[in-house]
Order: sequence, then C-alpha cells, then structure tokens
Amino acid sequence: LAATSLLAGVAIVFAIGECVHTNVLGPLVADMAPAHLLGRYLSLYSLTFSISLALGPAIGGVLLQTSPDAIWWGGALAAALAGAVLLRLGGRIPDPLREAHSGLGSAPEAA
Repeated sequence: LAATSLLAGVAIVFAIGECVHTNVLGPLVADMAPAHLLGRYLSLYSLTFSISLALGPAIGGVLLQTSPDAIWWGGALAAALAGAVLLRLGGRIPDPLREAHSGLGSAPEAA
C-alpha cells in the first residue's frame, strides 16, 4: 500500500509538471521566435519533445542495465546541462513583467 501511494503521488506531481510545462513552454517558444521563423521554431519544439519521448526510455534502459546508479548520475548530468543552457540563454528569454511595466511611468499621449 505504501508503494502504491508513493507511485500515485509521484504520478500526480509529474502530471502537474506536464500541465505547467505545456502551458508555459509553447508560448515562450513563440515569443522568442522571429515572426518569419515562427513555424520552424514551433515545429522544432514539437520535434524535440517527441524525440525525447521516443529516446528517453531506451537511454534510461541502457543506463539502468549498466548500473542502477548510472540513471541518477545521468539525470544529474542532464539537469546540470539544462541549467547551464538556461543560464546562458537567460538574457534572450523575454520578460513579460518588464515589458508590461515599461510603459507605466510614461505620460499618456494626446489624441
């Protein structure tokens, strides 16, 4: 019963993460894309997500077969690489709060 409860809890947290990921990342990719390349950016985003769903279990299986600890080290390495990429791209990611507040201090224009 404890293992079933733990598995259900992990599945719920994973599902919430998927909901947040889907609602945030698609519009973020669209905001970062130049207008003339929007379709390519969104298709590449979709392609990378589909490839990860296809290759993830295979890579995880190989790591698990190699060593049970390898899957954790592989996950830690992937998280570190993703963090490094996000730190590198941090200046390119649009900040909607900064853009929304940029016009607050200006005087209204006369009609």
